[in-house]
Amino acid sequence: MTRLEPETKPTGVLYVVATPLGNLQDTTHRALDVLGCVDMAVAEDTRRTRKLLAHFGISAPLESYHGESSPEKASRLVERLKAGAQMALLSDSGTPAVSDPGAKLVRLALDNGIKVVPIPGPSAVTAAFSVAGISAGGFVFAGYPPRKAGEKQSFLQRIGDEPRPTIFYEAPQRIVSTLQTLAEICPDRRILVARELTKLHEELRPGSVAEMAEYFSQQEPRGEFTLVLSPAQVQDSRPEVSQEALREAIEAMLAAGMSRRDVAHVVELLTGLGRNQAYELAQRRSGQQ
Repeated sequence: MTRLEPETKPTGVLYVVATPLGNLQDTTHRALDVLGCVDMAVAEDTRRTRKLLAHFGISAPLESYHGESSPEKASRLVERLKAGAQMALLSDSGTPAVSDPGAKLVRLALDNGIKVVPIPGPSAVTAAFSVAGISAGGFVFAGYPPRKAGEKQSFLQRIGDEPRPTIFYEAPQRIVSTLQTLAEICPDRRILVARELTKLHEELRPGSVAEMAEYFSQQEPRGEFTLVLSPAQVQDSRPEVSQEALREAIEAMLAAGMSRRDVAHVVELLTGLGRNQAYELAQRRSGQQ
């Protein structure tokens, strides 16, 4: 790839480029192709990004865009895209716009009809989840907990009640207090604390929330933390229905003219029975009337 496709001109393209969490060997070939061809790169921390580009011999012009950047700067960047610029957006590490100020620039570009192209790659969220040993059909990504005590307590209470696994980030200066507060909510729940993913001092520490709160209170936390909390056990709040009461209810609904399908649906909602089993009950009572 010697140059990005000319047909993408003159409207410009914003490439959202994932970069390594720490290990430079995780850089994808496609990311290097794009970074070597764009007109400019926009990064949260230009010092870190400059080191990455220099390592691969890339000399793309570099500008900063971070959480304190003004709306006017975002507008100026979008104007350059409108004029046909090919631009790469990068975060400090991992995938941009995921708990990252780059999301605002992406939104503004989309709102202005700019083509936005993801260049996938490293992500702390999926990296941590893949080694958590938690089986689930999905998960919740919660970003960073709020800093204010009351808001943080509410945040941790919500994820403590969440029936799906929850992944969130935390800074080293707040990891101990976060784990201690979470231990008050769900001390026995399984959690994976991943520190410095893919870096030299990577640490993956699974255990109960209480155990992790104790462990990290005795350490000097360093580096970036990604945590994976196992799901809460959801209790079925539906009252237990006796077989006699269920039979009478089915017969009453059928006598009122409800179809067997509708009766089965009501039984399914009230008892938690599977659809086929609920329909079989309705069909059986219908045949006995």
